Amino acid sequence: MCNENNYTSSKFESNLNIVLNNLVNNTSSKNGFSTSVSGQTPDRAYGLLQCWRDATVDDCFRCSQEAHFTIRQQCGNASGGRAWLPKCFIRYENYSFAGILDTRKRTAHTLDQVTTDPEGFSTAVRALFRDLSDEALRSPIRYSSGSTTTSSFYTIYSQVQCWNDLTSVEDCKTCLKNAIGELLDARANRTYLGGMTGSGSCFARYEIFPFFNPSAPIQKPSSSPLIPILVIVGCLLVILLLCLFAIRRKFKSVVFWKPAFLRKENSNTQLDSTIGQENVIIFNLENIKAATRNFHDDNKLGEGGFGSVYKGTMLDGKQIAVKKLSIRSLQGKREFLNEVKLVAKIQHRNLVKLLGCCNEQSEKLLVYEFLSNKSLDKILFHPERSKELDWPKRFNIIHGVARGLLYLHEDSQIRIIHRDIKASNILLDEKMEPKISDFGLARLIPQDESHVETRVTGTYGYMAPEYAMLGQLSTKADVYSFGVVILEILCGRKNIDNRLSPNFQSLLERVWRSYIGGDIVDVIDNAIVESFSSKQVSRCMHVALLCTQEDASLRPPMPIVFAMLSNPDVANLPYPTTHTYFNVNHKHVLSHTLPSTSIGIRPISLIPSTTLASINDVSLTILSPR
Repeated sequence: MCNENNYTSSKFESNLNIVLNNLVNNTSSKNGFSTSVSGQTPDRAYGLLQCWRDATVDDCFRCSQEAHFTIRQQCGNASGGRAWLPKCFIRYENYSFAGILDTRKRTAHTLDQVTTDPEGFSTAVRALFRDLSDEALRSPIRYSSGSTTTSSFYTIYSQVQCWNDLTSVEDCKTCLKNAIGELLDARANRTYLGGMTGSGSCFARYEIFPFFNPSAPIQKPSSSPLIPILVIVGCLLVILLLCLFAIRRKFKSVVFWKPAFLRKENSNTQLDSTIGQENVIIFNLENIKAATRNFHDDNKLGEGGFGSVYKGTMLDGKQIAVKKLSIRSLQGKREFLNEVKLVAKIQHRNLVKLLGCCNEQSEKLLVYEFLSNKSLDKILFHPERSKELDWPKRFNIIHGVARGLLYLHEDSQIRIIHRDIKASNILLDEKMEPKISDFGLARLIPQDESHVETRVTGTYGYMAPEYAMLGQLSTKADVYSFGVVILEILCGRKNIDNRLSPNFQSLLERVWRSYIGGDIVDVIDNAIVESFSSKQVSRCMHVALLCTQEDASLRPPMPIVFAMLSNPDVANLPYPTTHTYFNVNHKHVLSHTLPSTSIGIRPISLIPSTTLASINDVSLTILSPR
């Protein structure tokens, strides 16, 4: 159900996307309920997401994702909307509504009419709903489910729930009474075998088959008393510590892992002291060596500026990826510590998960979750494996990376600029879901600052011009890099490939010329020509060109980028303007614009560059940018 009024403000659109992303990221980890607010009046957006109490954490997260997609697809530019899904409810508005009783309903009968003893069936359903409602009103979680059997041998299953923001028992009672009354109002003397009613504050459903999970763990709301829980947790911690110390005394040579606050060796070094403050898991070096077969070449997954990455298998069978700092890396300690500090503070499904680290002897190791499909570039630029990435998978990768960057820039507890977004730093799991990796070069930026001046580190071909030449770093640098990655995914080739002839065109240049010429099909990867949506591909290319504009102020921020990619109905995208690309062999920066007939656009000539580009595709550092 969507409001009749539409919003026209792009600021509300941006705030709404932030709110919906917050709901998806937070609900499953907060007892299945969360609210979110973003922006300032009159463009402030409000949101609420409630999962059913029988939903598992995975159920809740999947339903949250589907709810986000569904409500954006159904409601478009509506100023507010509500959507009921099998395991959750989502709502957004342009006004504050949390805690206010909303009895507007959506009712649906899901099965055929009752033909045998409809009166007895209806009586049994009403009695079951009455009992469950009374039980829900007595429960601190305002939820109940159960079943009953009718005289005609039907087994009826039912479920009722009020949302967590509805703190008043009377409001919950009123909501359930109205919802159930609507559901059981047998129009034209009809009684149905099943149905559901959802309002803005509660939910009721019944069926003749089991549809809820009676054994799912149901947690009390966060407002419930915590003292018993804390006592239990405290006792368990004491027992755990005693067991650890007892085991260590008996088996001094065997250490699987220890929390940072238990680790004493090398504690006098600044590095260990800082790691300890991050409360990350410290792995034992001998166990990592055993897991990777002493970093055997057969287990080597790849190599970068930081060092090598190895696959490992722990004693419990869990697979890991171990990032091993190269002794030759001049900035390794700084990158190592930076990655530990940053990744330990951020958690998102589109960011690679840090399991722990190791700092023993001369080794500095980062231990990550293992992702079976390795990095995007290994598949995307492979002549055969690229066929595994059809258009739906490629669009999902683009969308997932955008979601991860949006989290880093806007939604995480600390504002982070990655600085090295590229295909080799996007890892893929077994379902081809993308995860951004390698935070060794990442930088924090204060919320009240638009950019910072810093030394230039990153990879040419992905670096924004204002950052590469002037050292001006902002979130728009990541936006530029992301735009390049989108083009690589669309075209199946690297932005800069030095294996080509001296007169090669950069990918950005080639796409730009095709775009202003009105023909983009010739640059699209042949591997997706049979599966791509022309509308989606055109939109992605348009967004990529907006992201790679030379003027950083014209590049859209990630909330707008994500909105452009998420909502295909967003119309009137601005025309991209000046584009810059680095020509390595000619050692100059080329700038192109739309044809001179375009209003407000003036041609820009070749601009000499004092910056020499790297001859390979690896991260680098320029200590004195100019």
